[in-house]
Amino acid sequence: MMKWTGKRVGLALGGGGVRGFSHIGVLKVLEQEDVGIDLIAGTSAGALIGGAYASGLSPREIHRRVESYLQSPAFKNSALQALGSTVNPRKKNALEKASHLLRTRYLMVRALFHPAILPSVEFQSLVDYFIADINIEDTRIPFLAVTTDLISGERVVFKEGSLRKAVLASCAVPGAVEPIRQGEWLLADGGITSLVPVHAVKQADVDVVIAVVVDRDARGAPVFETAQDIFQRAGEIAADKLEGIELQDADVIIRPEVGDLHWMDFSRTRDLIHAGEVAARASLVRIHQALPLPRRLARLTRSLFPFGHKNVRKMTVKAGARK
Repeated sequence: MMKWTGKRVGLALGGGGVRGFSHIGVLKVLEQEDVGIDLIAGTSAGALIGGAYASGLSPREIHRRVESYLQSPAFKNSALQALGSTVNPRKKNALEKASHLLRTRYLMVRALFHPAILPSVEFQSLVDYFIADINIEDTRIPFLAVTTDLISGERVVFKEGSLRKAVLASCAVPGAVEPIRQGEWLLADGGITSLVPVHAVKQADVDVVIAVVVDRDARGAPVFETAQDIFQRAGEIAADKLEGIELQDADVIIRPEVGDLHWMDFSRTRDLIHAGEVAARASLVRIHQALPLPRRLARLTRSLFPFGHKNVRKMTVKAGARK
């Protein structure tokens, strides 16, 4: 990817569980269109995918790792897969229903005596599968991982230190994944305070912010049959209001069509990646309009002179550096 100078462009990748696989499709299109990204901030699933990309993996390689992980014995025998199966709408036979019921009951009972349903070692293995064992300072693209301190209630943004530990903390969904203790902090999902980390990007001295939203639409037709339904709906409304305030500072908002897919349903990975591609391509006009002038000139040059734009691109990059 071209290393641009001049005004900087940042990418804010939001949280949403498995819906975050849509980020892979978005990254694929941005890379194909040579939309130079100077900084990435990620929350939860956005931290997982964004951290993998920032450390040097291509969207194609991340996609390959997703499919490989979902076929691995480590995933198929995990509590993560068991919980995901319970929210998968696919019809199950009697044996599958009995098996899922027993596993789910066990995990729910476990949650009464532990900080989370999922054993921390299982989610750590997921993070380690995608994230390199490096420090955040050593990523190919500058990267920020957004988490929340459960003690103070404040947003915590990691700019340095272990990339794996920062991503794990950002992905620690309350009740599902055990929070991470670090010093005086007790760190959990960044989505509690910043579902789409636009403000973290803006505060990193970035001029243009592209935000990718992969949460479910809170304006749907909810069902209120149980106390859990009402509790979940209340959380969706609060998160939607908080997210709306933060998105006001984004220059471009990309919303892949993720539907009402549950955040733990792993059954539609390819559809999610495709949805990310479609949404990114639908946003290209707005993206290019928001880009700094030198980058827009480079794109125009590529369209006019597809086989001879390299020298002109260098000239526009230098022009951007002088602005």
